[in-house]
Amino acid sequence: MLETLTEIYLPLIGWTLAGLLLLRSVPASIPKLMGRSLYWVGVPLQVLAFMQRSDLTKAVGLVPGVVSATLLGGLGLAWLFCWRLPRDQRGGFLLSATMGNTGFVGLAIAPYLLTDEYLGWAVLFSIANNVLGSYGLGVAIASFYGAHDKQVSWLTHIKSVLTTPVLWAFSFGLWLQFQQIELAPDLAQPLSDGLQIAAKGVAPVALLLVGIRLKQAYCRSALITALPAVLIKLILMPLAVGLAMTVLNIPEIPRLAIVLQAGMPTGLACIIVAEEYNVNEDSIVMSIALSSVGVLATIPLWLWLF
Repeated sequence: MLETLTEIYLPLIGWTLAGLLLLRSVPASIPKLMGRSLYWVGVPLQVLAFMQRSDLTKAVGLVPGVVSATLLGGLGLAWLFCWRLPRDQRGGFLLSATMGNTGFVGLAIAPYLLTDEYLGWAVLFSIANNVLGSYGLGVAIASFYGAHDKQVSWLTHIKSVLTTPVLWAFSFGLWLQFQQIELAPDLAQPLSDGLQIAAKGVAPVALLLVGIRLKQAYCRSALITALPAVLIKLILMPLAVGLAMTVLNIPEIPRLAIVLQAGMPTGLACIIVAEEYNVNEDSIVMSIALSSVGVLATIPLWLWLF
């Protein structure tokens, strides 16, 4: 386990610290460009690369159901904590406690802990979490608790979901798998190698971006509000998922894949959604900072338990 954790933590801590310490004076346009590049190009390529190495047929039926149950369970737990908060703070708290960074951080650590056979479980969880969570339930929460000058049409929300590039990459990769399309060997191998190389570059960029965002979070004063959200996100949600999958007799490696994804830090997508719908961001930014550090302690816990 020590060797595995070293392989995870060196890039996770190293690239995050590089973003936190070495990119202190970059213009605001740089992290925005990094985020958009990851959103539109990097993470979709990463999804295609992982799907090329994995078999999704065993996970398609189960994982979306697990994601839905995880999100609803997390939302219920978060509501028990937040109903006493002022209304303008509830939206940020609910987003922080339920929406995880399964794309940037989750998929970055997956190859270090999972065999190729089960990478598809992590990929599918990430897709379902983005569609059902960040840009589904997350949009509903932000729309309900946000401050609006005018009413926002649900057609806009649906359009946002349908145009998510990760969803299109996943659909294309799934189509390739089920169609079993075979390219000529002299073309297939260079394409495959190029895709895997491009995917390996996503994690460092994503972790640099997390480091930059942590720098921005350092001066925030929402610690007391964020702590319960981080507890739910990093401990209660993945623990409940792991116990439920143990009762269902899910094998160890796919169970670990789902538990790890369920216990990822608060997602950067929460900030995007909060800005779009004018939700108070203080607890969100602080939750990203705390959970991004806290996940270093919870990964060994899930390796030991599950």
